[in-house]
Amino acid sequence: MIIVVAITAISSFVVPSAEMNTSLRVIRFPFMFAAASFGYFGIMFCFILLLIHLCKLETFGSPYFAPFAPLQFSDLKDTVIRGPIWKMKTRPKATLPKN
Repeated sequence: MIIVVAITAISSFVVPSAEMNTSLRVIRFPFMFAAASFGYFGIMFCFILLLIHLCKLETFGSPYFAPFAPLQFSDLKDTVIRGPIWKMKTRPKATLPKN
């Protein structure tokens, strides 16, 4: 528990804006409670719940983790490693483009 509280305290200085710091504070307390109650399994369970929640979110009608959450292989060409320009002929399907 002491290590988790120390890591969260140090990581709070990394966030540049106050609005993001407030939202991270809301997330930090359930993680600390889960770590105090169940240890490493509590942290992993809380992280999995957070990941499930983020996968279900949508912003402006498109999935938050697109193209990873609803896996679209055709949209992966410009995510982690940028593909060549000549391969980028189509727009991502997650943004719901109109032709």
